[in-house]
Amino acid sequence: MNLQEKYRKEISELVEACHRCAELGYVNSSGGNLSVRVDKDIILITPTKTPKRLMTFDDICILTLDGQILYASKDKKPTGETPFHLRIFKNRADVKGIVHAHPPVITGLSLTNNKILQYPILPEVVLEVGPILDVAYATPLSEELSKNFDNVIHKSNGFVMKNHGALFCSQTSIFEAVELLEMSESMAKSIVVAKIFGEINTLNRENLINLDEVLKIRSLKIPGGDKNKRLV
Repeated sequence: MNLQEKYRKEISELVEACHRCAELGYVNSSGGNLSVRVDKDIILITPTKTPKRLMTFDDICILTLDGQILYASKDKKPTGETPFHLRIFKNRADVKGIVHAHPPVITGLSLTNNKILQYPILPEVVLEVGPILDVAYATPLSEELSKNFDNVIHKSNGFVMKNHGALFCSQTSIFEAVELLEMSESMAKSIVVAKIFGEINTLNRENLINLDEVLKIRSLKIPGGDKNKRLV
């Protein structure tokens, strides 16, 4: 059995996730990239220069965690931003899916010094994403950009890449990574509306203590993958 057949289900899911991101307007042209861990050391990843709305089964590349290409169609190669995907998978053994995209509102906030997305605002985002943390700007495709995730990757599942876009990772699936992105972009839209009408009310310490109990009741993994960490 070849690798495409072995991972047929996972490849098909990754293609579907690409189409969903395009449908939502979170990627345009060939921008953005998505990846999935299918075995401990095997990664599926989208190719470079391919619009997500046009992604097909045969387009998806298969790599080792060290970057060795196990499969790529003759006219495709892995996204140029493969380095930060692999670095995140290496640093977060719990991560199953990663989506990097350019959702309009979060990307707009990435152009400012406003850190509102780091504050606890909506309980669902607090529980499932965590604080949406800044990742310092570095040239796309660079090793520096990959390294800029190191200080924050264990603290959350959501990140604002300054002057670039957003990245969300899931401890469950690529579909959940897209859902976390959609949830966070929706919150960002609500924040913009709230700013028009008044001040934004954030959750207080007592609220967060109560959400810690919700984490336990729902058996949710702490955002960021730190098993010993609490929300407060």
